[in-house]
Amino acid sequence: MAGTPTVFIQIWVDINAVQNGSTTGVYMVDNRVANGSQNEGSAGLSTQVTNGSTIQWNIYNIDANSAAVLSIADIGNCNVWGAGGQPETVGSGVFVGQAQVTGGANYAININVQKQVGSAGITINLNPSITAK
Repeated sequence: MAGTPTVFIQIWVDINAVQNGSTTGVYMVDNRVANGSQNEGSAGLSTQVTNGSTIQWNIYNIDANSAAVLSIADIGNCNVWGAGGQPETVGSGVFVGQAQVTGGANYAININVQKQVGSAGITINLNPSITAK
């Protein structure tokens, strides 16, 4: 995977609102609204990128005083990633991938939310979309 990220997708989580399996309290945003991205502030973000763009995903807790542990478990396959663009973890909840094929599709993001250290975690499945032009 080549390149410095130019597309940033952030996942913000209100740990007081999330419940097992629900996307309530999960908000996705990107830096591509001027390029046609839609559904900012929802779990169904639709990101518009240029083919060849390197993309970085981060996850954040809205409550900066919370001890909750948040992580992106994985990012699923999508035809836009191409042969070598599959997003991979680069440490500390950060994933990086690359749009290598023109087109668009939904992809899966699985996030883990541990509301309190030592508590059972909650898995939330997101299904945003991406289009590469």
